[in-house]
Amino acid sequence: MQKLDEEDGAYLAGLLGDALRRIASDAPATALASFSQLIMTLIAATVRHAITQDAKEAARMLTLFKRMLPKNLAALEM
Repeated sequence: MQKLDEEDGAYLAGLLGDALRRIASDAPATALASFSQLIMTLIAATVRHAITQDAKEAARMLTLFKRMLPKNLAALEM
């Protein structure tokens, strides 16, 4: 199960990286890959946590997570 989760995370991070490359074409490939993998890991953790909560708390957690996401990709400029 862990292997499947790892493969799924890598696949989804690749999709996110491809999408981000279209809007951040000047960002270093390694920075985009790291960012995409980190964001996908955080999304998975947030969703796993949210599904253990009641509906109101889950919605609050997901809203808080969305607010924490960067508004731009300036952090990729390393």
